[in-house]
Amino acid sequence: MSDDLTSSFRDQLAQVRHDLKTPVGHIIGYGEMLEEEFEDDPWPEFETDLKQILTSGHRLVELIEDLLGASKTSIDDIDIPGTQYQLRQQLNHITGYCEMLRELAEDEDRDEVLPDLDRITQASVNFTGIVDKKVRTSVLDVETAAAEAADSKGDAGDLDQPGIGESESLQVNWLGEGGDVLDVDDNPVNCDLLTRRLERQGYHAVAVESGEGALQLLEVEKFDLILLDLLMPGMSGIEVLEHLKQDPVLRNIPVIVLSALDDMEKIVRCVLLGADDYLFKPFNPVLLKARIAASLEKARLRRQNVPKLKVFISSPGDVIPERRIVRVLINQLNEEFAEQVFLTPIFWEDEPLLASDTFQAQIYPAHDADIYIGIFWSRLGSPLPDHIRRPDGSRYLSGSEYEFEDAMSGFQKKGRPEILVYRKTAEPVVGLNDRDLIMDRLQQKERLEEFVRKWFMTEDGESYIGAFHAFGTEENFELMISTHLRKLVVNQLENIN
Repeated sequence: MSDDLTSSFRDQLAQVRHDLKTPVGHIIGYGEMLEEEFEDDPWPEFETDLKQILTSGHRLVELIEDLLGASKTSIDDIDIPGTQYQLRQQLNHITGYCEMLRELAEDEDRDEVLPDLDRITQASVNFTGIVDKKVRTSVLDVETAAAEAADSKGDAGDLDQPGIGESESLQVNWLGEGGDVLDVDDNPVNCDLLTRRLERQGYHAVAVESGEGALQLLEVEKFDLILLDLLMPGMSGIEVLEHLKQDPVLRNIPVIVLSALDDMEKIVRCVLLGADDYLFKPFNPVLLKARIAASLEKARLRRQNVPKLKVFISSPGDVIPERRIVRVLINQLNEEFAEQVFLTPIFWEDEPLLASDTFQAQIYPAHDADIYIGIFWSRLGSPLPDHIRRPDGSRYLSGSEYEFEDAMSGFQKKGRPEILVYRKTAEPVVGLNDRDLIMDRLQQKERLEEFVRKWFMTEDGESYIGAFHAFGTEENFELMISTHLRKLVVNQLENIN
């Protein structure tokens, strides 16, 4: 680079530093004035966050000198994306804490601090404009930057940027409010700011400071939306996003990427990987709230519009662990097939049953379900009231028998529900000191054996027929039902499509 160009470059860079430091001076100045207000009348809760603003303001001054200082003599000396990222990082802290201080002041009717908070926020907006408008153009193209500088001389506060008043005046009909939000960001200040803001907006927010930690947490906790930073040590945000979208359970969780990186290639990659949105730091809190609400609403509408499959679960009360396994499995499948189908389980224990009528008269009929799952072990169940009989006048041995035959009648007439029946083969443990209980269990077992012979065995009694499956342990059952029910769901989807 020639001496003239070097000199021009340095001059232009000095102008950029000046323009950046002007709004930073406003941030620090108004922050210090607010700090002085409480010397005689302390307000600890307000002052704590105000100190965070001042700390970030002074850090901005240091960064401007370090990243864009007089020692830089050419473009090769400056990391443009890195510079923009670090400046925005500190600015995000300022705007975040300022927003929370404003909310605190409004909650406690301390209107006297609002004007200076507005000035700090406006200065932050102006600083953002300079970072976006001047840092890249001024440094990358001296001639272009010089011409632009001539057109934009004057105070940095004259930049055409929206202020806090405009943001606060927005009238938005919020959709998708409430829900569990996971914030993934390696910066603890960012995590603190964002989770506090989300909690104030009615969300339950949890923060983790690494991609690895986020994936571990997602294995045990369910979230409605993920806010994801890109630049993190270890697993990057893009790597986390790739993992999420490859996981059959996690891929349907909406993801909004939050980053100070102004890199179109990375933005496009995030979108192609399946991110729902991309916001630059520092972000407008009103805009962030709107984007979160919109993402949650879109997810809700997608769930609303998918086909529904009713799954009827029938069994006596001696297979409670197996019923629990089915419940967990249905929840997992609803996550896995979130945008394709929704399984609605029908458990008798979930129904608001009235004492004035029979169980069978109140529960959803098995013949109208899409899938019937029967689970048995040592008993068939208690006989139904005398007035509930088959068309031929015979009595049902139990409610489980009634539900199965009701499901069979539906299958024979219209080909649904699909029917799966399971029986636990392990022998139940019965105390030898209770003769009546022993006799009852023997009678129940014989009723169940008769039921199995009638519906699921060949005439010679040598083999099982139909969708009947024997299992020994809960683990065996979990593996069986997971395989079978998933295949039925896939088959149903193929028929729907």
